[in-house]
Amino acid sequence: MTDHTDQGAHAAAEDKALSLPTMRLVAAGLLVLMGLLYLLALSQHDQGAGWGYARAFAEAALVGGLADWFAVTAIFRHPLGLPIPHTAVIPRSKERIAHTLGEFVAVNFLAPEVISARLRNQDLATSLGRQLADPATARRVADGVMDALPAISDLLDDEVVSDFMRRQIGDFSKDERLSAAVGRGLQLLTEHGRHQGVLDAALSEGWRALEEHEAAIRAQVRARTSWVWRLISLDARASDALISAIEDTLRQIAAEPAHPARTRITQLLQKFSDDLQTSPELRLQIEQVVGDILAHPAVATYFADVWRALKAALRSGAETPQSSARLALAEGIERFGAALLDDAVVLETLNRRLRALLTEISGRHGRDVGALISETIRSWDTRTVVEKLEQSVGPDLQYIRINGTVIGGLIGVSIHQLTQWLT
Repeated sequence: MTDHTDQGAHAAAEDKALSLPTMRLVAAGLLVLMGLLYLLALSQHDQGAGWGYARAFAEAALVGGLADWFAVTAIFRHPLGLPIPHTAVIPRSKERIAHTLGEFVAVNFLAPEVISARLRNQDLATSLGRQLADPATARRVADGVMDALPAISDLLDDEVVSDFMRRQIGDFSKDERLSAAVGRGLQLLTEHGRHQGVLDAALSEGWRALEEHEAAIRAQVRARTSWVWRLISLDARASDALISAIEDTLRQIAAEPAHPARTRITQLLQKFSDDLQTSPELRLQIEQVVGDILAHPAVATYFADVWRALKAALRSGAETPQSSARLALAEGIERFGAALLDDAVVLETLNRRLRALLTEISGRHGRDVGALISETIRSWDTRTVVEKLEQSVGPDLQYIRINGTVIGGLIGVSIHQLTQWLT
């Protein structure tokens, strides 16, 4: 994210940190005031009927305020440090929350029927072509590839790679060899962590995507938030907490080579590699997609240009930010996207294959993604999670204490009046 965004998020966090103690003080001060009113009314009970109403109000307000203090506190910790049953709900339920959230995402967002319905009217091929034909996107993709390839090429055994290319390129789109080759390539990359360079580049792209789509995320959260919560700006706080959590997670994954998310991604790649080599259905779909693309003469020509540009870039040194290899690769990607957009038959075929492929992958790996989410949440420190949630929604929860005090007092006065009428 940009420095401006970081400063804004930091300032918002400071505001929340200040507002929680302030709201606690207001709620506690109101309780103290009710206690003083109760003592005063008790001492003046024989000075007129009005003091009876004051006592009833203060007494009921104390009960309501203390009950709501207990309820709010019990969400985050044990009240007064006492291990009362069914308190410290969030710390006690972190494992269940992690499992439930992972299951929720897997069932409601990554289930095959959900993905299929979502993709039914989506023109994926045209979107892909437009993205690749966009000069800025083509340059970002080229930079990511060029940044990762030097480190990967230094780690890979030249003889193994040369033999792999020699055996695969000749029959690139025939039989089941392509999916098997891709699967073995993934296995080769993950054997000694050689895929980490690609993952680092993906994290950088994810960071940029989060920045670009921050406004859309906030809009989606607001659209799915009840109007009651929007009145107290809980949707904005939820958006802040969500974006902050994603930023923190990306930062941790980027900084920690042994982060659980990296381990889980490695496992997913290894499993996907195994599926590519052992699942006939998945292998057939991938081969059909690639075969349809490569069958078009223009696509095949531009693919050869990209490959030649990539080899030239590796030989000349891909580290130079403005190297000819980077520019040539970006231009090749841009031309490939433009060629894809110009052929309606290829677009329709690619759309059909991509929808089937993504639905198949979601069915095979949706649960794995849900498990990754659950394991990531489990890896978070409980105290940190509680503090972040309390700083985010705690000020609003203090209004419950204030409302409980006031409403309790009004109910107390009503009961006192009813008692007067009945007696």
